[in-house]
Amino acid sequence: MELRLRLPDELHGRLRVTADEDGASLNSEIVTAIEEYLARRQTKTVRAIARRVAERDAELLDRLSR
Repeated sequence: MELRLRLPDELHGRLRVTADEDGASLNSEIVTAIEEYLARRQTKTVRAIARRVAERDAELLDRLSR
């Protein structure tokens, strides 16, 4: 898939420096950054769901731990 992306000059520069340091292309650096962002976002969502379940079922979880 092809996508045209407009980045602020400063962000483009930071990505270029990082890509150069990693010996990677600018494109692969952007893909990696997006993948890492999505993984963190998913983890945050899963933690929030787990926290709600733990709060809702605290009494049951306490009884099961005995």
